[in-house]
Amino acid sequence: MEQFLFGLEYYWQQFLNWFLEIPLYGQILIIAGAIAIVVLICVGVYYLLKGIAYLIYYILKGVGYLIYYIFKGIYLLFEGLYYLISGKEKPIKQVEQSKVEVSAPVIEKQVVSVQKPQPSAISFCSECGNKFSESMITQLKTRGRTFCIHCGEGLTDNPIEVVI
Repeated sequence: MEQFLFGLEYYWQQFLNWFLEIPLYGQILIIAGAIAIVVLICVGVYYLLKGIAYLIYYILKGVGYLIYYIFKGIYLLFEGLYYLISGKEKPIKQVEQSKVEVSAPVIEKQVVSVQKPQPSAISFCSECGNKFSESMITQLKTRGRTFCIHCGEGLTDNPIEVVI
C-alpha cells in the first residue's frame, strides 16, 4: 500500500510540475476542458440511468398487462365453458335506461337548381362590358361555352346545382 501511495505521489508531483510550467492560457484551457469532460460524463450517466429506468418500467408494465390479459382470457374461457356445459344462459348485463339518448337531427338535403340566363338573353361580357358578337352567341348556343373576343373571359351555359 505504501508503494502505491508513493507512486501516486510521484506522478502527482510530475503532473503539478508540468501544469505549473505551461502558460496561463494553457492552464485555463486545461481546467475548462476538465470541467467540460466532467459535465459531459455526468450528463451521459444521467441519460443512461434514465434510459435504463424507462426500459425497466416499460418492461414491467408490459409484463403486467400480459399477465392480466392472460388471466382474463383464462377466466373468460372457463366462464364460457361453464355456461356451455351447464346449459345455463349467460346473463346479459343490463344497461341503465335512465341515460337520455340524444340523436343528431336529420337534415334533409334539398337540391336547388339555379339557371344562368339563356344565351339569347346574354349580350354583354361580364368582365369588359363589350357586346357579344353573333359568332360568340352562336358558339354559346351550340357548344355551351364561349370566350370573349375582346378580353378572353370564358362564359359557360351550364346550370349550377346547389345542395343545401
